[in-house]
Amino acid sequence: MKTTFLTMCALASLTPLLAAAQSSDQTEMKPEEAKISAFADTAEFGADGYTSTDGEQLYQTLCAGCHMPDGSGAIGAGEYPALKGNEKLEFAGYSIYLIVNGQGAMPSFGTFLDDEQVVAVTSYIQSHLGNEYTPDARVEDVASARPDEPKNPNTAEHE
Repeated sequence: MKTTFLTMCALASLTPLLAAAQSSDQTEMKPEEAKISAFADTAEFGADGYTSTDGEQLYQTLCAGCHMPDGSGAIGAGEYPALKGNEKLEFAGYSIYLIVNGQGAMPSFGTFLDDEQVVAVTSYIQSHLGNEYTPDARVEDVASARPDEPKNPNTAEHE
């Protein structure tokens, strides 16, 4: 599936950044690099995947590589919209749908994150990164945004 492939590419692109952050002396790092390194040092990976339920940690580990640590977005090999000051984030439904299902170059994290994790990262981006929206994400909203048939990450798009 295209989104599973894109998800794996996105995660793979973070590996060198996290490895460099872990092996570097934090006193020589820029503040944003030290913050990423701190999250990499405490990242929780288990047999069931990524286990953290901290919204900031989820954002810095999974989203900041494209949307930048401060949410300012980027343009380069692709266009990654700014989350900082983004009016579309006022209501959680938009973020929840994109996080769960992906869209365009945004990979689907729905098979990777559980409902509580999606709520945590959605609440974080609504109330941080220069946003002062009232977090309104609920586990029920995430469950309803998920496709009826779960995607099998082990199949190709044409199967």
